[in-house]
Amino acid sequence: MATTSTKVQELYTDIVADLQVYYSDAVLIDNSQFLLNRFDISGESGATVRVPVTNSYTDAAVVNPGGSIIATPSDFDPISVDIAVSKYGVGSDVHAEALEDGGIAVVRQALLERLSGGLSQAVDVAGFTEAAAAGGNSSINQDGNATLSGSGNHVNLVMDRSALGMAIKRQPSTTIWYDNDADTNQFRSSIRVGFKAIPNGAAATFGIRKLNDVTAIGSGQLSLDDFAKSVANLRAGNFPGMNGLGMYAAFVAPSTEFAVASQLNSVTQSTIGDLSEIGNRALLTGLIGQAASCEFFRSNNLPQPV
Repeated sequence: MATTSTKVQELYTDIVADLQVYYSDAVLIDNSQFLLNRFDISGESGATVRVPVTNSYTDAAVVNPGGSIIATPSDFDPISVDIAVSKYGVGSDVHAEALEDGGIAVVRQALLERLSGGLSQAVDVAGFTEAAAAGGNSSINQDGNATLSGSGNHVNLVMDRSALGMAIKRQPSTTIWYDNDADTNQFRSSIRVGFKAIPNGAAATFGIRKLNDVTAIGSGQLSLDDFAKSVANLRAGNFPGMNGLGMYAAFVAPSTEFAVASQLNSVTQSTIGDLSEIGNRALLTGLIGQAASCEFFRSNNLPQPV
């Protein structure tokens, strides 16, 4: 049944008003800095976005006098990828005693952190999992140890901002229900999003490089040379980077961060720039440093290699 408590109604109003803000502050992958292709289809019909991808052009060739201008065909033959959305949900039950004993302010803060955190974690996992699967599996575009797979390992990612598409059908939203038998207020939050790796012209050419590594702290095998190799591969594919200056986003797990820490520790804040201009809290707290034309971000949501 619908709640009849004025305090709970006020709490619900606060949650509805602030959930989007808290989610945006907690999610990492859902940032314009990383996603050039982000489609908001809220209020539109359908649950899939079809993204056209223009095929690569062919360089012109020398034409002899009297010869055909079409020395080298460069036909327009686009392909497309579909981004399908999925629903992610999280819930939290609040007993009447918690409201009475803990206070509205405490419960409000706890609810916002739990609900927004659950949604943002799910979105990050979905986005990074799709990026790691670009081309079929994590062995494609691999610059790390391709023999690592399964539990105990993870896939670090170096990406161009054009490489991953995101569709959002439902913004973070919350409903509430009161169970008068259990004297419990049931808060339920959900979001509908989807991700898809987007090729660059050719169907199998993605602006995502993958570096498998061991997850155990102290066992990481990667160095900055490996990330420099990823950058070189992206530049060879004419991927411009996330800021037009040839920098790429590198998402690394804690063990990989530890493995390259000695090389990253020499990076100063002046190299990174004004931290107040970086963006949300997830970006600010996840930022490690810059090196080898990568801007490194820490994440615990990177997938296992398959």
